[in-house]
Amino acid sequence: MTPAIDAHVRLGTHPTHPSAVQVVLTGSQAHVALMALEAADWSAAADNILVLARIDHEESQ
Repeated sequence: MTPAIDAHVRLGTHPTHPSAVQVVLTGSQAHVALMALEAADWSAAADNILVLARIDHEESQ
């Protein structure tokens, strides 16, 4: 059996853009999840925080 990695991914709505998803990565091997998400076009917003946004419409104010 392959051992689990120590990477935790917490998904949530972006605090100021409700049409965007934010992920916070924690754990000693968070870099594994970070590399996978960046390969899937997530954008780094800060250390261990990534954002995925849909830009196909204007957000309501």
